[in-house]
Amino acid sequence: MIDEGIFDTHQEFQEFLAWRGQSIMLNGKQVKAYDIRTITLGQFRMLIACGHDTHNNQIRVTKSGMVYLSEDIVGAEQLDDVALCFETFSAHNGYVGVKAAEDDRHVIPLYYALKRNWAEGCRHAYIDSF
Repeated sequence: MIDEGIFDTHQEFQEFLAWRGQSIMLNGKQVKAYDIRTITLGQFRMLIACGHDTHNNQIRVTKSGMVYLSEDIVGAEQLDDVALCFETFSAHNGYVGVKAAEDDRHVIPLYYALKRNWAEGCRHAYIDSF
């Protein structure tokens, strides 16, 4: 069960439970996505919480501004529609999943680096320091 405490508000927790929002297709699979212009810290935590630490993961933003967590398609793979991405979160290191989403020292710098890089026009397509 996901701890409600990882979300900024009770409403964001309820949205997580009932999520029927936007998604993108990635290799024939629907992937949860949020608009970079409106994503909240709580929604960003949801992306991290939904990640599976048994796989490599990478936060990516499409050229149209959709933020998603890519599982197994990471690094320099399939970057045609990617405006920016973070370094790959290697499997079995605790970078994704519920515990990772609860860790403010992990999530908050990522969130603000994401928002800042988009606002600056994606000057750095690959983000490895934040």
